[in-house]
Amino acid sequence: MYLLLCLFIQFLSNILNSLNNYNLFLSHYFFIGQFIFLSLFFSSLTDFKKYKRLHIFLTFIIATSFIIYLYNFPNNLNRWSVLEIAITSIALLLYSFFFFLKKIEDAKDKRYIYFNSGFFVYTLCSTLIFTLGNIGSRELKFYVWQFNTILYLVFQLMIFVEWYKNFRKPITKKIYQIFTSKNTD
Repeated sequence: MYLLLCLFIQFLSNILNSLNNYNLFLSHYFFIGQFIFLSLFFSSLTDFKKYKRLHIFLTFIIATSFIIYLYNFPNNLNRWSVLEIAITSIALLLYSFFFFLKKIEDAKDKRYIYFNSGFFVYTLCSTLIFTLGNIGSRELKFYVWQFNTILYLVFQLMIFVEWYKNFRKPITKKIYQIFTSKNTD
């Protein structure tokens, strides 16, 4: 669901940008959606079962607070929200950090380590970039946003590596079985 959210926001953002329309309001959907989906992802991991209620409670409180705020003050949809970015991203970075700590304890299970590594690096750097968003000259901003794009591509590459190393075999095996099984009807 997180990847579909990213795809949808990126696609819609590019369309609006090509039409010279304002697309800043999409950042709110991205940060709140990212927070919800990834909080639920981290809470669903077996390593986090005893913290699941806390994760779900925090996810509900934080997401609901921002949704209510934006509903009551719709003019803020057209503004950059450093507070929203900081709160949602820092919470996810803490979940990601705790995930690393759990993986150190259980070195046998390597699932999601590539995803989490890419997510942690990208989110840490992009949170700093997004919170400092409009500081500096136009040229500096261009290079900072290009760096953010490169980090995002590295994150996407880490998602692919995660899939390839840990989840590819069952899916490709099922696809192979579908295409090689004979129809006996």
